[in-house]
Amino acid sequence: MDQLLTPPHRVAHGMCIVNGIRDLIDWRSGRDWSNEFVFGLGQGSGFAYIRAKIAKPPRQVYWGMATSRQHEYLAQLLGADYTVIENRTFKFAWNKVREAVNAGTLPVLGPLDMFHLPYYENIYHKQHIPIHYVLLVGYNDQNAYIHDTDKGSVQAIPLDELELSWNVNVPALGKKNRLMTFDIPKTLAPNDVLIRKSITDKCQTMLHPPVNMLGIPGMKKLAHEIIHWPDELGGQTTVACLLQVREYLNTPPDITGNHLTAARELYIAFLQEAGPMAGLDFTNPIAHLHESMGVIPQLAHAIQQGELEEAAHCIRQVAEFETKAYTAFSELVARAVCVIETRNAA
Repeated sequence: MDQLLTPPHRVAHGMCIVNGIRDLIDWRSGRDWSNEFVFGLGQGSGFAYIRAKIAKPPRQVYWGMATSRQHEYLAQLLGADYTVIENRTFKFAWNKVREAVNAGTLPVLGPLDMFHLPYYENIYHKQHIPIHYVLLVGYNDQNAYIHDTDKGSVQAIPLDELELSWNVNVPALGKKNRLMTFDIPKTLAPNDVLIRKSITDKCQTMLHPPVNMLGIPGMKKLAHEIIHWPDELGGQTTVACLLQVREYLNTPPDITGNHLTAARELYIAFLQEAGPMAGLDFTNPIAHLHESMGVIPQLAHAIQQGELEEAAHCIRQVAEFETKAYTAFSELVARAVCVIETRNAA
């Protein structure tokens, strides 16, 4: 017998990282936010530079798409109970999935390898793309039923294919058989409060992160180090690292894609929605983000050509424009908070 729930669903290409969470927010609280809004509210379009000898490749750069850190941040911001299970057996994880559905707390599954998702006809058993997320809305003895960000209706994944698709370990995204539950409250803080809090935290992360591998300091560190990768790592490993950097400059990640924005356009879309909600004019900082985004195709070209000095120059330019953007955001929000506090004290 099928066990199936029907939360509202919005299709949004390339937004799998937040699509399921968006549907859960709409279902539980009635806030029918866009995927771009949820992406931005969760501090999407950030920056992380990862150095790990055991990772493949050992240098990785994440420009735009969110990671598990974004999921955790969204849960904290919204006051949602958040649970993660990963790196367990398929049988264990699948039992937890069924328990969650039976309890009415639909889980987000991922990362998944799209190679094993039969409803993607052009990719199915042809191309490995192990960075996908879905919202599981039901199940039976043969299939998992899911909401997918690119599909308007409920899709079925045979359990034998789900087991293969779920058996991936992706640095910064998650380990095999990862599932997340978000118990979204029915009542959320007002939109303007959530927006100001999110942007304040994003400015802190970009300008003054807890470690220098994140935000603007991470960009500057990458610009300093990338020119030394060939001597430090060797030619073959450097090529693998550069391919990863190039992949995540595209939105969504794609080694050969030509949508070279580093997801900055998604954060701009969030700001364009958020500004009127919060009574804030983001025109000036948005202009700086457009300047930053304009450098990304040049950076991609430099990486493809192996021109690492030019790549370093482009990264420093991005850091400069985004320093201006987040400094402006910080000042705008601080002024708004001061006005609100004065008004409340009067």
